[in-house]
Amino acid sequence: MMTNDGLKILLVDDDKVMLFLHQTFLKRSGVSFDTVLCYNGKEALDYLDKNQTVASTFLVLLDINMPIMNGWEFLSAIRDKPYLPQVLIVMVSSATEETEKARAFSFEKVIDYQQKPLTVETCRRIIGSEKLRGFFDDVI
Repeated sequence: MMTNDGLKILLVDDDKVMLFLHQTFLKRSGVSFDTVLCYNGKEALDYLDKNQTVASTFLVLLDINMPIMNGWEFLSAIRDKPYLPQVLIVMVSSATEETEKARAFSFEKVIDYQQKPLTVETCRRIIGSEKLRGFFDDVI
């Protein structure tokens, strides 16, 4: 059984308004974990490189289109990291094409794909997912 003291949530998006909205909706959906805000994939990768421990699990809500390092580049870069088993990714994108969704799910660590902006309802769906069972039992 996973304990929630080891869960860290990273919100990765170059749009500050979107980050604020997503952080607010997560809180309103009952998520009490601190969230780490990253403005591109490189910042998220740097954070993971510096902050991963054996006890940590990371839930990354990842935008696709960002400067410096986009979501696809982040997925490629994280593939060879030793902490990959501790990372769960939800793609959060304004793209509506099924090909984007299929591409996202071709990566084993992507557990969900949601349209932007997230809502309280989509946040509840994310935290209720089977892959996150145990982290949010007190919320659901």
